[in-house]
Amino acid sequence: MRLTRWPLVVAAIAVAVAPSATAGAASATKPKLVSVADFFFGPDQVTIKKGGAVKWVWASTNTYPHDVHLKQGPKALKQKGSYSTKTTAVTNARFTRIFETPGTYRFICTIHPTQMKLTLTVLKGGG
Repeated sequence: MRLTRWPLVVAAIAVAVAPSATAGAASATKPKLVSVADFFFGPDQVTIKKGGAVKWVWASTNTYPHDVHLKQGPKALKQKGSYSTKTTAVTNARFTRIFETPGTYRFICTIHPTQMKLTLTVLKGGG
Protein backbone atom coordinates (compact mmCIF):
# COMPACT_ATOMS: atom_id res chain seq x y z
CA MET A 1 0.00 0.00 0.00
CA ARG A 2 2.90 2.34 0.71
CA LEU A 3 4.26 2.03 -2.82
CA THR A 4 1.01 3.16 -4.40
CA ARG A 5 1.31 6.56 -2.73
CA TRP A 6 4.60 7.44 -4.48
CA PRO A 7 2.99 8.50 -7.79
CA LEU A 8 0.79 10.96 -5.87
CA VAL A 9 3.75 12.38 -3.96
CA VAL A 10 5.80 12.75 -7.15
CA ALA A 11 2.88 14.46 -8.92
CA ALA A 12 2.40 16.87 -6.01
CA ILE A 13 6.10 17.77 -6.01
CA ALA A 14 6.07 18.32 -9.78
CA VAL A 15 3.14 20.72 -9.48
CA ALA A 16 4.78 22.57 -6.57
CA VAL A 17 8.03 23.22 -8.43
CA ALA A 18 6.55 23.92 -11.87
CA PRO A 19 7.16 27.55 -12.91
CA SER A 20 4.10 29.76 -13.04
CA ALA A 21 3.01 31.59 -16.17
CA THR A 22 3.76 34.96 -14.57
CA ALA A 23 7.30 33.93 -13.64
CA GLY A 24 7.95 33.01 -17.26
CA ALA A 25 6.54 36.31 -18.48
CA ALA A 26 8.67 38.34 -16.07
CA SER A 27 11.88 36.65 -17.17
CA ALA A 28 11.03 36.95 -20.88
CA THR A 29 12.58 40.43 -21.15
CA LYS A 30 16.33 40.14 -20.89
CA PRO A 31 18.36 43.06 -19.57
CA LYS A 32 20.52 45.07 -21.96
CA LEU A 33 24.14 44.06 -21.44
CA VAL A 34 26.86 46.67 -21.00
CA SER A 35 30.49 45.64 -20.80
CA VAL A 36 32.63 47.38 -18.20
CA ALA A 37 36.01 47.17 -19.91
CA ASP A 38 39.33 48.90 -19.47
CA PHE A 39 38.51 52.55 -20.18
CA PHE A 40 35.08 52.19 -21.81
CA PHE A 41 31.49 51.07 -21.40
CA GLY A 42 30.30 49.09 -24.38
CA PRO A 43 27.98 50.21 -25.77
CA ASP A 44 28.19 53.78 -24.52
CA GLN A 45 24.56 54.59 -25.44
CA VAL A 46 21.60 52.40 -24.50
CA THR A 47 17.84 52.86 -24.90
CA ILE A 48 15.28 50.78 -23.02
CA LYS A 49 11.58 50.98 -22.18
CA LYS A 50 10.27 51.82 -18.72
CA GLY A 51 10.53 48.69 -16.58
CA GLY A 52 13.51 47.42 -18.54
CA ALA A 53 16.86 46.54 -17.03
CA VAL A 54 20.54 47.05 -17.69
CA LYS A 55 23.18 44.55 -16.60
CA TRP A 56 26.78 45.74 -16.40
CA VAL A 57 29.35 42.94 -16.66
CA TRP A 58 33.04 43.50 -15.94
CA ALA A 59 35.27 42.17 -18.74
CA SER A 60 37.50 39.23 -17.86
CA THR A 61 40.39 40.96 -19.65
CA ASN A 62 40.40 44.05 -17.39
CA THR A 63 43.62 45.04 -15.68
CA TYR A 64 42.25 48.10 -13.85
CA PRO A 65 39.42 48.54 -11.32
CA HIS A 66 36.16 50.18 -12.42
CA ASP A 67 32.80 51.12 -10.98
CA VAL A 68 29.43 52.30 -12.28
CA HIS A 69 28.27 55.63 -10.90
CA LEU A 70 25.11 57.57 -11.72
CA LYS A 71 26.33 61.10 -12.34
CA GLN A 72 22.97 62.52 -13.43
CA GLY A 73 19.42 61.15 -13.64
CA PRO A 74 15.86 62.34 -14.19
CA LYS A 75 14.56 64.85 -11.63
CA ALA A 76 11.78 62.46 -10.56
CA LEU A 77 14.27 59.68 -9.76
CA LYS A 78 14.35 58.58 -6.13
CA GLN A 79 17.12 56.70 -4.30
CA LYS A 80 19.77 57.86 -6.76
CA GLY A 81 22.51 56.20 -4.73
CA SER A 82 21.11 52.76 -5.50
CA TYR A 83 21.97 53.28 -9.17
CA SER A 84 25.72 53.16 -8.44
CA THR A 85 27.96 50.31 -7.40
CA LYS A 86 29.22 50.45 -3.82
CA THR A 87 32.71 49.13 -4.64
CA THR A 88 35.12 48.89 -7.52
CA ALA A 89 36.12 45.67 -9.25
CA VAL A 90 38.61 44.51 -11.85
CA THR A 91 36.83 41.36 -13.10
CA ASN A 92 34.09 38.91 -12.11
CA ALA A 93 31.53 41.57 -11.17
CA ARG A 94 27.98 42.25 -12.27
CA PHE A 95 25.52 45.04 -11.51
CA THR A 96 21.88 44.94 -12.63
CA ARG A 97 19.33 47.70 -12.26
CA ILE A 98 15.68 47.99 -13.32
CA PHE A 99 14.61 51.44 -14.55
CA GLU A 100 11.07 52.59 -13.74
CA THR A 101 11.60 56.35 -14.14
CA PRO A 102 11.68 57.57 -17.76
CA GLY A 103 14.35 60.04 -18.76
CA THR A 104 18.06 60.35 -19.41
CA TYR A 105 20.67 58.81 -17.13
CA ARG A 106 24.38 59.56 -17.33
CA PHE A 107 26.81 57.06 -15.86
CA ILE A 108 30.58 57.26 -15.39
CA CYS A 109 33.36 55.24 -13.84
CA THR A 110 34.56 57.45 -10.98
CA ILE A 111 38.12 56.19 -11.46
CA HIS A 112 38.15 57.06 -15.20
CA PRO A 113 35.41 59.73 -15.50
CA THR A 114 36.65 61.39 -18.68
CA GLN A 115 37.02 58.10 -20.55
CA MET A 116 34.20 55.89 -19.31
CA LYS A 117 30.77 57.39 -19.95
CA LEU A 118 27.38 55.86 -20.67
CA THR A 119 24.13 57.56 -21.60
CA LEU A 120 20.96 55.57 -20.92
CA THR A 121 17.57 56.68 -22.22
CA VAL A 122 14.48 55.18 -20.61
CA LEU A 123 11.39 55.59 -22.77
CA LYS A 124 7.90 56.15 -21.31
CA GLY A 125 6.30 53.18 -23.08
CA GLY A 126 6.03 50.09 -20.86
CA GLY A 127 7.89 46.98 -21.80
